[in-house]
Amino acid sequence: MASNTTYGDWMRPIRGGIRNIGRPLTMIGFGVLAVTLMLSMANVVAALVFGVVGLGIVMVLAVRDRQHRNVLDRTVERRAHVASVRSGRALYRSGLLSFEEHGSCLLPGILHKVSLVEASDGFGRRLTLAYHAHTGEYSLIMACQPQGAGLADDDVEDAWVAGWAGLMEALGSELGVTQMAVTVDTSPDSGIRFRRQLSRRIVDDAPDLAARAMAQVMDLYATGGARSDVLLTLTFRYRDARDGKYLQAEEAARRIGQLVPDIQARIGAAGGGSPRCLDAQETARLVRLAYDPAASDAFDSQDGCPHVAWRDAGPVACEAHWDWYRHDSAVSRTWQMCDPPASNVTADTLARLLGPLDDCDRKRVTVLFHILPPDRTAFLAEQNRQRAANQVSQEKRASVSAMSQIGKANRQAVETNQGAAIVFFGMLVTVSVTAGEDEALRLAAASHAVEGAAGAAKIDLRPCYGAQDTGFAACLPLGVNLRNYAPPSMMEALA
Repeated sequence: MASNTTYGDWMRPIRGGIRNIGRPLTMIGFGVLAVTLMLSMANVVAALVFGVVGLGIVMVLAVRDRQHRNVLDRTVERRAHVASVRSGRALYRSGLLSFEEHGSCLLPGILHKVSLVEASDGFGRRLTLAYHAHTGEYSLIMACQPQGAGLADDDVEDAWVAGWAGLMEALGSELGVTQMAVTVDTSPDSGIRFRRQLSRRIVDDAPDLAARAMAQVMDLYATGGARSDVLLTLTFRYRDARDGKYLQAEEAARRIGQLVPDIQARIGAAGGGSPRCLDAQETARLVRLAYDPAASDAFDSQDGCPHVAWRDAGPVACEAHWDWYRHDSAVSRTWQMCDPPASNVTADTLARLLGPLDDCDRKRVTVLFHILPPDRTAFLAEQNRQRAANQVSQEKRASVSAMSQIGKANRQAVETNQGAAIVFFGMLVTVSVTAGEDEALRLAAASHAVEGAAGAAKIDLRPCYGAQDTGFAACLPLGVNLRNYAPPSMMEALA
């Protein structure tokens, strides 16, 4: 049963400037006008040509498609992919037949410098952190057991949502938290573990009727099931207050370990069940299965937990194409969210997208949260309100979207004054199908299923064109903070 409470008022960051084209383009436009005026004192024709060409370029860059990208963004995206293919960066080989030392299967791309660090929480329990050496961040991975809303009353669902908001507010006030990610991984259950568990409970002298009944149960329920894993990843970055350098692993692990008991309690209050921290073996296995899904049957058929070293958790081979990704025994496609739902939604809006889908061998949905600290929250709320008001004042007849923006900005400012936190969020969706015969058709069918589920949730998805390998890595529950990989831009610095 879904609660009737609705949620909404999401808004993209307002660029500002004239007609909301952004401050950088507005400044460039005024610069073109100033140069045109000065040039007209010497040569009127040259001034007219310069003004027309300059303002024309500004107008072209100001036009954005439904995915908020202009012609420059699309050109850079295409040229970057062509350059990576020509230079060989889109192709990766590891193992004994590669140049990797000791024949290890290391992780490719942006995960190449990720390692695991052992630590203890506030109660002395062991935990594992994923250390991103190139960004100085540490990621804590926790497995959750959501209780589900099937038999929950409306007030219980509302309490879970309030608990989730309390968790984000607490993380926003905590120094060092850079990102939170929730990953829901669904895959078909091979039934091997189910058969093995039931077989252990059948005795040799069992009655014939009981033995036949157990065999029938195994045949009926061993196949056709789905397995869902829910993982929550918190990413931290700590700097020394004296010299500004990143803290050593021991000190960072100690600080993170002290926060674990309180975080687990808040996750439980938000309906996350009893979360537990993954160890090094579990982390290595989930990464190995993501790159090589065919290994799941071999893992399930073994008694106990198979050992997977972190240096061998990566793929033997992978290759990034324009809109799909080949890795070991599967081919995948990753999407990114362009726009959230335009209208209010209920708590079960994402149920279809998060659940098992037909034609999808494996599916992974990761929701990323970037929580602003309280000082930046108040500043950004007031900035959004002023920019929304300026946008309305620049129009003779204010459009519905402009009036909606100013309404959302005003409500946002009121809520932040009451203690709410501003949260930037995004979504990555990865679907994988087994490589082999008709893989292109099966990948297209799986893509159609994902896009249909996203459309039902009112979410606009766009394939990660030219960055399928990066999107695949960011969708894994390893805490990759994509904000650290954006190239420095003067245009964004002026925004």
